[in-house]
Amino acid sequence: MELKDLQQLYAKHPTVKALAKVVADEQVRTIHLNGLMASSAPMLFSGLAGCHTILYVLNDQEQAGYFYHDLMQVLGDVDVLYFPSSYRRAIKYGQRDAANEILRTEVLARLQERRSTQASRVLHIVASPEALAERVVSRAELSDNTLSLKVGQQITSTSVQEALASLGFTHVDYVYEPGQFAMRGSILDVFSYSSEYPFRVDFFGDEVDRISEINAVSGMVERYVDHVAIYPASHYVA
Repeated sequence: MELKDLQQLYAKHPTVKALAKVVADEQVRTIHLNGLMASSAPMLFSGLAGCHTILYVLNDQEQAGYFYHDLMQVLGDVDVLYFPSSYRRAIKYGQRDAANEILRTEVLARLQERRSTQASRVLHIVASPEALAERVVSRAELSDNTLSLKVGQQITSTSVQEALASLGFTHVDYVYEPGQFAMRGSILDVFSYSSEYPFRVDFFGDEVDRISEINAVSGMVERYVDHVAIYPASHYVA
């Protein structure tokens, strides 16, 4: 039996169906579950259907990491997100972790996008108390500090560069990590904090002619898209 088959068995279990019904009831504020051992909790929650956003708060970052890994093994990495602390060590030492900042910004971006679209699947977010204790940007601030571009949009490359600089992005020769942008002729490369790949924006005069995701190492196009939302680091606008 494969993991997917086991997950389907959990999804069909009467207890899981009853839990999904209770979770969907907005009048129910507290639900107690007992007897969940090892990876049974991620397996059970993976069977929930609907359009909810579920936040799992584990006791510490280590437990959150294990829970996230188990949940991702069952559901994949599309609908399962990890919201870590943005610091490599304790907050008082002020040592930010760039990789964790990317993960935090990705969660905020997904929540913002989910709010403006018709969500049809459960979004699972795993965190720890330490991560939730850090201040995050408000929806209004995140929206105000998001640069949106779409194919056919009338905008100059100069104004886009100025907007990126105002959001804390660094002008470099070649982008290789989030928070950077590069301009070569009519081609703009920018690495958003909420994306796995950098974006390449081709301008034709003062119009966005084409947008694609590119591989930061090879420079090859991964896929073409119609529009993008470029987010700065979450702490930059907080």
